[in-house]
Amino acid sequence: MLGENFVTLVGRITRPNFKRVGQNNTPLFKGSVAIPTSTGGNQYIKIAAWGTIAEALIDTDSKSMIKIHGHIEESSYEGKCRYCQKPERKYWTEVIVDNFMLVSDEEG
Repeated sequence: MLGENFVTLVGRITRPNFKRVGQNNTPLFKGSVAIPTSTGGNQYIKIAAWGTIAEALIDTDSKSMIKIHGHIEESSYEGKCRYCQKPERKYWTEVIVDNFMLVSDEEG
């Protein structure tokens, strides 16, 4: 049996960063979603989106609650250890946005 990788997040966009990358100038959005917690704080989840979804996310008001549907991806690169400066594999995890919608504050 194969596994499934689906994520739904509801929160507000924070730390938005939009750029165009590669030979085709493909739109790329990176940022975080601030998800309100029961303690009154927020949990921040890194997100990324490509193409028309990236263009739509950059136009989203940071005060708006949004519902994101996506999947988790882990990426890595070869970097340096910050303490010993030796080569070290660096990893990060983010949610790739497959779709999103605005939701009202009453629903969030």
